[in-house]
Amino acid sequence: MTRRDFAYAQARLQARHAQRPDEQLWRRLQGIATLEHYLQVAAGSALQHWVAGLQVQRDSHAIELLLRSRLRSYIDEVAGWLPKPWQAAVRWTKRLQDLPVIQYLLSDREPPAWVARDPVLAAFAGDSIDARRLAMSASDCLCLVQHWRPPLSIQEVWLQCWEQSWPDAPRYAAGLRRLAGIYAGQSETVLVGSSDVRGERRAALVSAYTRAFRRYAFEPGAAIAHIWLVALDVQRLRSGVLHRLLFPETLQAS
Repeated sequence: MTRRDFAYAQARLQARHAQRPDEQLWRRLQGIATLEHYLQVAAGSALQHWVAGLQVQRDSHAIELLLRSRLRSYIDEVAGWLPKPWQAAVRWTKRLQDLPVIQYLLSDREPPAWVARDPVLAAFAGDSIDARRLAMSASDCLCLVQHWRPPLSIQEVWLQCWEQSWPDAPRYAAGLRRLAGIYAGQSETVLVGSSDVRGERRAALVSAYTRAFRRYAFEPGAAIAHIWLVALDVQRLRSGVLHRLLFPETLQAS
């Protein structure tokens, strides 16, 4: 497989990369106190796709489900641009945003009520740990179930499972390992559903993934770098929306 095989994917990635929200938009959104106005401005911007149908009256779990679902769909779309041997590896990144709750469910604690509302996670919310492990084993999470045990980091196991999904292509694997190194340097996942990545740390990640996007053009690494950049954007949007929904008084007072 040569770099020419990634030409179609690269063209689509470049177009989408150029459409990402810039810092000027984020600064404008940061200065908005009300959720209604925040969503109105976002709907007229590069974030339009992500906030479409998102209503002020929705509860926080519904908002998070909407964003998780759209990120999953977006990753599926990106995966479809790549040569078929690489599509599974790209799709595996969808599970990053689920890792905290998967770890929670494998720890034999009672499932949070919102899990049953997520069609991708609902099957994992069985009454017993055995039922949950069985359901996960019947899904793409089999590798996680087989290899994760405390005190191992579930993110580390995800990375191991991810590498197993790569086709035999050493020239591309080196770039993916460098990207994995950037990711592994974090204390938690950066996708929707994880703790917020803020300030200098977020800026450093954006810079690192942007460099990787350019460096690994016409390689699968470009798709991964782009997905992680978009995931950071979605997480930043999620944080802005939920802050205005749940803690509006802190913004009005500032």
